[in-house]
Amino acid sequence: MEHRGGMVRRPGRLIGMMAGALGVVLAVTACSAGGGTSGTPAASFASASAQPSAGTHEFTDDAGRHVRIPNTITKIAPSGAEAQAVLFTLCPDKIVGLGSKLSSDQLPYLSPQFAALPVFGSFYSGTLNMEAVMKAAPQIVIDIGEVKPDNTSDLDSIQQRTGIPTIFVQMGNATYAQAYAKLGEVTGDSTQASKIVSYINQTLGGIQAKVATIPASQRPNVYYGENDGLTAVGAGTEHAQDLDFVGATNVAKLSGSESTATISMEQLMLWNPDVILLAPGTAYAAVATSSQWQGLAAVKAGKYAEIPSGLYSWMDQPPSANQILGIVWLANLLYPNAFDFDMVSQAQTFYSLFYHYTLSDAQAKVLLANAAFKG
Repeated sequence: MEHRGGMVRRPGRLIGMMAGALGVVLAVTACSAGGGTSGTPAASFASASAQPSAGTHEFTDDAGRHVRIPNTITKIAPSGAEAQAVLFTLCPDKIVGLGSKLSSDQLPYLSPQFAALPVFGSFYSGTLNMEAVMKAAPQIVIDIGEVKPDNTSDLDSIQQRTGIPTIFVQMGNATYAQAYAKLGEVTGDSTQASKIVSYINQTLGGIQAKVATIPASQRPNVYYGENDGLTAVGAGTEHAQDLDFVGATNVAKLSGSESTATISMEQLMLWNPDVILLAPGTAYAAVATSSQWQGLAAVKAGKYAEIPSGLYSWMDQPPSANQILGIVWLANLLYPNAFDFDMVSQAQTFYSLFYHYTLSDAQAKVLLANAAFKG
């Protein structure tokens, strides 16, 4: 397994939505519930002990597999962190186990009940605690993410090992709305799914339409760095897909199948990006004082920013529903002549709808403290 920025990833396929240090956005309340008081998660989630009604039906998942699933679902196991992040936005009350232990940075956003959930580990790795899974007795395992060549065999293996119906739903920056609509039908949470789909269609649809009118000459070349800033997040990966959505060019054209690579400052200077984005809590502060970084045109021009993060990074880690807000932020950052979003308001709307959390003005401003260019 590859470890990146606290995430654990399955080789060849991003662990059905990040299983490692899952920034598990498990904030709280039933899927169709609203937010809590300012600066606090919503009050609680419904008991997972509700008894499902009898009966099953056949569901065809996005890997083309035909799986019989319960008609009424009240207990779900996410396959890993990416799936967990999505399911939390839709039906947090039905998640009965976590991909990993919650971090201290995540806990303030979450209801205490989530911290008490058992940790299953990843269904795609040797970390799976089968005893915990069996004790929680989920009715279904849901995997969410990219389509990969090994989807079918992986899913079949999980289902055979656990005896639990296991399905895959494709989700990416071109399929957010369709995925949520499908998941709403599967879980029975169509009301919350409809609200999210409406948000996606209106917000991302508007951004996509406006970006399409921006000439190629006005679209920036962007570098996305992690760790000390010299771990490049590669073009064409789901971790950098927000850049694709807003029409920017990722300068890190990496070879092979890796989504990240360690580079030299000389290589970064050769790429000479117009804009530099730095992962949360990494090299942002150093960039302002380092003589090496000051040699880059983008830094001299103040065209660098730290990606906001609160519960999850807005760009990835995991590459999941959190990237939707990242698209809004990036469009606003990269094209100030085309977009004029109030990012405090945008963040509050997103956190309420997706994370079931009421974000105060002060909290939003803290998240956005380093998220604008300096020049």
